[in-house]
Amino acid sequence: MAFLRDVSDRFWNYVSPRKTQQRRDKPFKVPAIPVKAKAHTPTRGVVDMTPATGLERIESWEVKTPSSAGSIDRTLLPPSPPTSVYHHMDLEGDTLIEDSIEDQEKAEKTSSGEDWDANEETIVVDDGTYYEEQKRIDREKERRRREEQGQELREAGWAEDAVFLFQKLGMRGFEPLMPIDWVNDFDSLPVDLFTVNANKAFIKSDSDNDHHAQLALADLFALGGRVRDAVLTKAPIRTPGYHIREAVKKYSQWAMKDGDMQHVWENLSLCKVAATPPRVHATVAERKMVKKLEKLQYKWDDAFLKYHDEKGSGSVFTAPPELPTLYGIIASHTVMAFVSYVPPMESKPAFLRMIAMFDFGEEGYDVWNSLAIAIFVIHCRNRMKQLKEYLPEPNVVRQRDPDL
Repeated sequence: MAFLRDVSDRFWNYVSPRKTQQRRDKPFKVPAIPVKAKAHTPTRGVVDMTPATGLERIESWEVKTPSSAGSIDRTLLPPSPPTSVYHHMDLEGDTLIEDSIEDQEKAEKTSSGEDWDANEETIVVDDGTYYEEQKRIDREKERRRREEQGQELREAGWAEDAVFLFQKLGMRGFEPLMPIDWVNDFDSLPVDLFTVNANKAFIKSDSDNDHHAQLALADLFALGGRVRDAVLTKAPIRTPGYHIREAVKKYSQWAMKDGDMQHVWENLSLCKVAATPPRVHATVAERKMVKKLEKLQYKWDDAFLKYHDEKGSGSVFTAPPELPTLYGIIASHTVMAFVSYVPPMESKPAFLRMIAMFDFGEEGYDVWNSLAIAIFVIHCRNRMKQLKEYLPEPNVVRQRDPDL
């Protein structure tokens, strides 16, 4: 026990706060700041340059200034950089529909007055100057002008639904297109594009599912940014034309499903979409679209003949209307064109008629270009609903889940 008591006492004397530190006899001195040694540059006799050789080497230098596009890491660019960084419109003066296979119809075009483009005189100003432009526009005068233009189109041989589409595209910005309930979800759009009258709203849900309709339209508004990003990054697969084609298909899928026409649309549609590389000549794109629409017209012929065979023998028979106008969307680089198909007549071959042309490469016009796609698709959906009673019932194959 005495041993344990001695251990505890020694330990307590070691940690006890009463133990004071003994005074240092040696005074404390601040250490001196070390002096930085001078850097020693080794001498190399081999690389020692005389003033003469130095001048000779400087005179042989080639100063290379960075280019505006080639020396920039495009992956670090913002989604929509200014056009001064990289000029993406490099089409070498080619247009989408030019020197086409309808050269034999030039005489007919000149007799009709002019080449039409619904987007040429539309109020597709930059988003920031929209309200200033609206103040200087006489809406009633513009409507009267459009009515006169529609009459000229009919005299030139345009079908009635094609005239309606042409005028609807030209009037965007002059009239409301969406219901007023969407104004808070699209607060960046002008209020004039919304209306309290649901019957006047053209772009809307047909099944009262506004949520999915707004999501589909919002995704369409982002198309311009995706197209320009594909140009700036020089995407090899998801090219600008690829994005335009896929956006049209995606919005069409929503519209037909919303109108309960998805099964009919898969087998029999009113339009075809084609994307071509920017270096492909316009005649190649037109021939490709003409072949697609020609095959589509054969399907419509068979559908109407089948309806006539099934309903013709009954007591009550309503003759189907004439074949609807078929449309095409051609995308080349950032340019998108709406065309209508003119079937062959007598000795004249089939050709395409221009409706409107748009360029997603121009910043500030994404809303108007996207609204044009929405108008085009909704017009096709409404036309399909009018023709639904004359079309055969689609064969819907329902697969059974093997896990059930």
